Amino acid sequence: MLSKIFGLLLLVSCAGQAEQLAKAERLYDFDHKVHYSLTAYSEQEFLLEIDADTYTHFANQSVFLLRQASVLCKEQPFALKVISGVQEYRALPTEPRAYQAPLTVQLRCELKANK
Repeated sequence: MLSKIFGLLLLVSCAGQAEQLAKAERLYDFDHKVHYSLTAYSEQEFLLEIDADTYTHFANQSVFLLRQASVLCKEQPFALKVISGVQEYRALPTEPRAYQAPLTVQLRCELKANK
């Protein structure tokens, strides 16, 4: 009976940790002036949502994404999968810019192969 209770407590505590890892955190990067959300699914898998901004700021967001991926993966190799939000570029837009969805990217850190 005691082992069943202990097993149940262990299961509940593990479920709580998984829920805590998957919680989105709203952040701001002062260097790149970027508002973003970070969801950590594990130590190797993340979801980044970078808030849309101006045309000129989109380049900053892209550079931020690469640098943040490197930091989160502790300078290990990584793979980025763009889910949505790549802005269309027009040098001279003829109409007001419509609402842009956030740049949503899945980040997966890869383990370095031992040589």
